[in-house]
Amino acid sequence: MAPPQRRIMQHIDRKELYTNLETRIHYLHSFLDFSSNDIEALIGGAKYIKALIPAIVNIVYKKLLQYDITARAFETRSTSYEGPVDLSLTEDSPQILYRKMFLRGYLNKLCSDPSRMEFWEYLDKVGMMHVGRGRTHPLHIEYVHIGVTLSFIQDVLTEALLSHPRLQMSRKIALVKALGKVIWIQNDLFAKWYVRDGDEFADDMHAPEVEKEGYLHGKKVIHDGSESESEAESETGGGCPFKGMGTMNISGDPPARRPKDSPPPVPEKGPEMAVASPEAQLPASPSTPTPNAKRLSVGSAIPRPV
Repeated sequence: MAPPQRRIMQHIDRKELYTNLETRIHYLHSFLDFSSNDIEALIGGAKYIKALIPAIVNIVYKKLLQYDITARAFETRSTSYEGPVDLSLTEDSPQILYRKMFLRGYLNKLCSDPSRMEFWEYLDKVGMMHVGRGRTHPLHIEYVHIGVTLSFIQDVLTEALLSHPRLQMSRKIALVKALGKVIWIQNDLFAKWYVRDGDEFADDMHAPEVEKEGYLHGKKVIHDGSESESEAESETGGGCPFKGMGTMNISGDPPARRPKDSPPPVPEKGPEMAVASPEAQLPASPSTPTPNAKRLSVGSAIPRPV
């Protein structure tokens, strides 16, 4: 009788998961099967996602202003403050308009190139800056609000994409799956700054950089969509967020090809497009600074395109 075959098992270094961001990202990609198929889906779906961003931003902030515990963060920079909330705060208040600008930039960043380590470093920096680190003026948002806001954004995106009238179901499924993986990796990159797992390796972790919002390693990495494409390119030295991804091969699969479908019309802003953002406070810098980006191997208010 032949002996049972030994199961092939990958080794994951526990310390590296907490001290090396690239190792953590590789592990998450491997576990979630984040592959060139997801890259291809994101390439083809970027134009549809971007058309929804203005509405999503309004919806998210409308949601955040429905609760005093999340609304007070826009005044006190903390969700643990127990004092009264300014009831005059609206979606058009200066501080809310300012936060909306950064949420637009964040969502546009999610449409950029996830095959570059810089993409994941930025998502890690977003997590860090919500726990009072990496900022001249600290921001403290408790994790319960972060998690539920990410879920809310995913829900809005999922409904809008699945109800799109011109996308084939196979493409809808692929895009929703790819976005879900990115959002859950973002969730992990938030959680790593909140949980105490790996505290014994704290002495080996990199100290966070203090930078302006929207910057990574001294370079502006998010744009709220108000700049022209040429302005955005001159700022970052890049082009379309998905430029080059068609030839990026992270798993040995054939290069992704851009579909020829025309994008849906961008819905006009209106009360029904009130969105808000969980990340009303986003930009930040990663725990593993790398000057040069590295490539990895790796509800009813929702606007409906017509």
